[in-house]
Amino acid sequence: MKRGIFLVAFICLCTLMSFGQTANSTTDKQYLLIFRFKSNFMPPSQEAVKNNIKSWQEYMGNLGKSGKLVSGFRPSNEGETISGTAKTSQKGPYVANNELISSFIIIKASSMEEAGEIAKKCPIFDFDGSVEVRPMMNMAN
Repeated sequence: MKRGIFLVAFICLCTLMSFGQTANSTTDKQYLLIFRFKSNFMPPSQEAVKNNIKSWQEYMGNLGKSGKLVSGFRPSNEGETISGTAKTSQKGPYVANNELISSFIIIKASSMEEAGEIAKKCPIFDFDGSVEVRPMMNMAN
């Protein structure tokens, strides 16, 4: 159920990504915001979930309107992790420290500090989640 709730929330967020984006300064860099929540998370109530979805819609809408949002994705709960020299496979999403990646977005910001300030406004904190902020490097060019 918890994954379904986050899936619905993220689908709502993705619809907001179609909002018009304004041009940013060419000095803006791209940053990856990785959203995680506890793998055993249970929402306190349906009302709390509805309020959180509204907060996400506002958060993503503001990023879209400001031109800070580049892209966003929510990985499915299917998949596998292949690791080691034996290339052993483990089915399902990767969980570390009892945390699971729920989604990630790429934003534009002028500095790591600005990206951190954008991350601090994220509604994932309402449910005791976390956001990892990392600068992006273009490996294709």
